[in-house]
Amino acid sequence: MSKTLLKNGRLICPSEKLDMLGHIIIEGDHIASVVTQLPDNADFDTVIDCNGCVIMPGAIDMRVQSADPGAEHLESLSDLLAAAGNAGITQLVSLPATSPVIDSAVMIDSLKLRASSYKGALFHLYGAMTQSLDNKHMAELGMMAKAGVVGFANSLESVSNSLLMRRIMTYSKMLDKPIIHHCSDPYLSKDTDMNESETAIRLGLIGEPSIAETIILERDLNLVSLTGCRYHAAHISTASSIEALRLAKRKGLPVTADTSPAYFLLNDKATADYNTSFRLNPPLRDEADRLAIIDAIADGTIDAIASDHHPIEMDRKMLPFGQAACGAAGVETLLPLAFSLFHTHSISLTKIVNALSVAPAKTLCLPIPKLAIGTKANITIVKLSSSSVIRGSDFMSQSQITPFEHYLIDSKVAGCFVNGISVTS
Repeated sequence: MSKTLLKNGRLICPSEKLDMLGHIIIEGDHIASVVTQLPDNADFDTVIDCNGCVIMPGAIDMRVQSADPGAEHLESLSDLLAAAGNAGITQLVSLPATSPVIDSAVMIDSLKLRASSYKGALFHLYGAMTQSLDNKHMAELGMMAKAGVVGFANSLESVSNSLLMRRIMTYSKMLDKPIIHHCSDPYLSKDTDMNESETAIRLGLIGEPSIAETIILERDLNLVSLTGCRYHAAHISTASSIEALRLAKRKGLPVTADTSPAYFLLNDKATADYNTSFRLNPPLRDEADRLAIIDAIADGTIDAIASDHHPIEMDRKMLPFGQAACGAAGVETLLPLAFSLFHTHSISLTKIVNALSVAPAKTLCLPIPKLAIGTKANITIVKLSSSSVIRGSDFMSQSQITPFEHYLIDSKVAGCFVNGISVTS
C-alpha cells in the first residue's frame, strides 16, 4: 500500500472546523493521519511539500455541461474528467443537455459505466426534468433516481409551465432529490443578446432585463413553499434574485444557490468590443449586480461556486455577438478564480473552501468531503501566492474558449488526489 505525505500545508476543513498548519498522510485510498507534528523515522513513497498552500477537502463542481455524448469532438468524457482532476476538482456533476438527452436510466447507466474507467474527477449526473428537455412532459424521475442521479435539472431550459413545475417538485420531494433550476423567463429572455443596460443600448444589442431571472426564481420559491421540495437556484446573477433568496432562507425554505466566477468577477461592460467569449447564459450583469453577488457569497446567501463549464465550437463563437452561442470553458479556471475572492475581497478561506466542497456535497446529499482519518483521500491543494495569466491555449481540454483570457490570477492548483491517486500532471 503506497504512502504519501502532504507536509507543511494550511489544512482547512469547514466540516471539521479545522484551520491549522499541519500534515496529512495518505495510505492507499484513504487519509491515515492528520497531524501537526511529523512522525519520527516514517517512510513514504511520495513526499509533497505544501508550504504556502491550502490543503482542502476535494472540490466539487456541481454545474458542468459535458459535450459527450453527441459532441465528443469538442470534449470527450475522458478529457473532461482528466482536465477537471488536473484543475483540482475531485468530483463533478454533468447537466443533461447531451445528445441524446440524459432522461432515462439506460443513458445514466451507460455514462456512469464509461466514467468509472477514466482517471480524473469522479462523475455524477443530473437527470432531465422534462423529456428531451421539451418543457412539456415530465421525464421518468423515479427510474432516473433508481439509476443514481443526484438531482434533476433542465440545463438551460427553464420550466415555464407552473403546473408542470409543481408536479416535478412534488415527485422530487417524494424521491428526496433536489431540483437544480436555471431561472429565466422564456418570454423576457427570448432573442436577447446581453443584459439590458446602457452598454446594450450603446452597442445596439437587445437586452434581457434582470427580472427575467427573478420572476422565475420567485415563482419557484412559492412552489417550494407549497411542495417542500429541496430546491437549488443555479448560476444566480442578479441583486434582485439575491434578495428573493435571502427572504426564502429567512422563512426556512429548503433552498440553496450557486453562482459562477463570471458573475462575481466580470460585468456587462466586458462586452464593449463585441467579444463573444463574454456571451454567456445568464448574461453578464451590471456592476451593482456583481457586487451583490460578492456580498451574497460572503454572507452565505449563495452557498456554492460552480464553473458553469459549457464547451462551444469555435465556429459558433466566430459570429456577430447576437448570433454567437452562449457558453465557455470553466472547469480549468474554477479554483484560481474562486480564490481570487480571498485576494481581492478578503472573503475568508474557510468560506471559499466551503463553497467549493462542503456546500455542493450537502446540496446533492453526497458524502461530505473532509480532512479526517479514515475518509476517502479526495484532496485539493491550492498554492495561494502564485501569479500567472489565464490562457485558453494552456488548457488540457480541447475546450479553450474562456471569458478570462489573459486574466491575472494569484493562486494555482498545486495538486489533487482522487481516492488517494494523484490526478494532476
